[in-house]
Amino acid sequence: MPTISFPWLEDGITEDERRAVDSLRRILREDPAFAETLLGFPWLADDITEDERRAVESLRGILREDIALAETLLTFRWLADSVNEEERRAIHALQVILREDPAMAETVLESAWFSEGVTRTKRETVEGLSRLYRIDRSSLSALTRKPWFEDGLSYEEFRLVGDLGYIADRSETDALAIISMPFLETFETSDAMAARSLRRLGCCKNFRRVMDHPTISDGISNEEAKVVTTLHGARLFDIDIFDPLLDPDTVTLEERTIDLPHTGDVQLTIIRIRPGVERTMDLLESAVRIVEAFVEIPFPVRHVIFLAENTQRYGASHHGTNMSGWHEQYDTDEYPEIDLLHVLAHEVSHYYWNRDWNLHWVEDGLGAFFQRHTAMQASVGPSETVVPIWPPKKAPCPITSKIAELERLHREDGIKTDCSDSLGERFFQDLWRNLGDEVFRQGLANLYVTARSGAPDGGCEFAMAGVCRVEAAFKAAAPAEAEATVDRVIGRWYDNSEPYDNSHVDISPANPKLPGGVEITRAYISLDRDRREETRTASFSASEVQDRVVLTLHFSLLTGRQAQELPLTFMTYFEDGFAYRVITKTHSFNAGQSQASRSLNVGDRPGRTWLAWGEMDIPPMWAPGRYWVSVHHGGQKVAEVEFEVTP
Repeated sequence: MPTISFPWLEDGITEDERRAVDSLRRILREDPAFAETLLGFPWLADDITEDERRAVESLRGILREDIALAETLLTFRWLADSVNEEERRAIHALQVILREDPAMAETVLESAWFSEGVTRTKRETVEGLSRLYRIDRSSLSALTRKPWFEDGLSYEEFRLVGDLGYIADRSETDALAIISMPFLETFETSDAMAARSLRRLGCCKNFRRVMDHPTISDGISNEEAKVVTTLHGARLFDIDIFDPLLDPDTVTLEERTIDLPHTGDVQLTIIRIRPGVERTMDLLESAVRIVEAFVEIPFPVRHVIFLAENTQRYGASHHGTNMSGWHEQYDTDEYPEIDLLHVLAHEVSHYYWNRDWNLHWVEDGLGAFFQRHTAMQASVGPSETVVPIWPPKKAPCPITSKIAELERLHREDGIKTDCSDSLGERFFQDLWRNLGDEVFRQGLANLYVTARSGAPDGGCEFAMAGVCRVEAAFKAAAPAEAEATVDRVIGRWYDNSEPYDNSHVDISPANPKLPGGVEITRAYISLDRDRREETRTASFSASEVQDRVVLTLHFSLLTGRQAQELPLTFMTYFEDGFAYRVITKTHSFNAGQSQASRSLNVGDRPGRTWLAWGEMDIPPMWAPGRYWVSVHHGGQKVAEVEFEVTP
């Protein structure tokens, strides 16, 4: 018979350890073989956390109800390797389901989505399902007798049932009303999306406003379910559009089904409460195709819903099930300079990488990567290869240069900033440039598959994808000799243990002579809007900057020449090697001039805030470090100015 013997028993034990030992002893008496397997799990060997103690207690409860089910659970790799909060809560929810409905517990256990690993979303699904057993059993039977329930549940159907459980936990009456509504008589992907939107609304006072609306209270139809999917996202930014969205005389749906090479049929829906333009649907289709083609694995959902409406301050945002956009700029022909395609590519990419299974810098960094890659591809044409490095979407992060610090800020202080986009995109660009296109794409596919499953991967501790899973995914895609490259890129951006790679940066001296006898005689940086030369500086504090930082160029011109125009490209580089702001501007010079000066703002926009949510002091917009502005004409560097920014 096995014995309980761990090093942590010899130096005093905590309350969690004492209670775990008590449960283990009981298991040992009840089923020695089960206990022997459990005692061999490595997470019992060092010490016992609260999550591990609770998992042991739930395992004993499951063992007492159903030995075969408990033994099956022990075969899952995600349980054998470690126990985190998501896994502990999922095991407890399974115990509750087993007590109420053994057949349903067995169905959950036999589902591939549960056995392959537990993510937050999967835990919420099982937990929501367990809560559903608290409501009236006859009404619950009305749900279980639906045809789509009786013929076996897909993962999307499980999620819908789980979300109904969360709604029931807050309002049994509302949950029973929803179960009886027409949209749940048959199952479509949008039905699960609608249930998720209602469940998320359930946390807030707007849930009552929605449930009491005539369109909802008289029963949600299949068409109305698609509109309901958008309500949670709209609530976050503009609750005043609830009424027009739920008004059948106002809202319109444009739909298209497309056939994707790796996925098959995917439905696209654009929801509007005012007139739009035909090209928006074409662009939405293009964005979905672009992202699927890049990743080369099936699209994660079969229904993409785009709410073309002004629901937030800055552009479009993905809320897990649908997208919300800024109608005034996107779904119109009035702003042809706005490139909607690359914005939609950013948002569509979140269906692969979102906060259900990734940390913010992974999700936001890859969203920014796809946005800029799509824009660059459009600029060179579909048959051309995009250069391996391009100006990122965001300026350098002024808060930290370490992704590890971003993780700490979010984990400990609840702070999330645009630095997730800034550092995340630079990280993935750097990986792409150094590993090559083929290996990078395979690494992305690996990352998606392992992160979404939540299964243990390469010794990674957490279910959500962070640096450990990124490292494992890209090393698995790379030849052995390229693994050191992955380590260098991670060191560069995660904790700054490796130097920046500036090997691609043009370090040649500037040639100031331009066509037509024009020459740049002086170039300098100033904080003075009047561009006085006596205010030139090679160093300034980020806290000093109240407006834009100005680059001024002085020109000498041969008199007697005719008027001419010279296009100049200005590239603002940071010490990390990225030219994050690139502007081409044509400068005009009059006939007979002998001297001229021209100025350009460099750096980020004035008043730009890096704070998205969480409480912290708003940082200055300049990251401390070395900068330089490189000026080019026709491929020739004609001027360069270097300066330092201090905190």
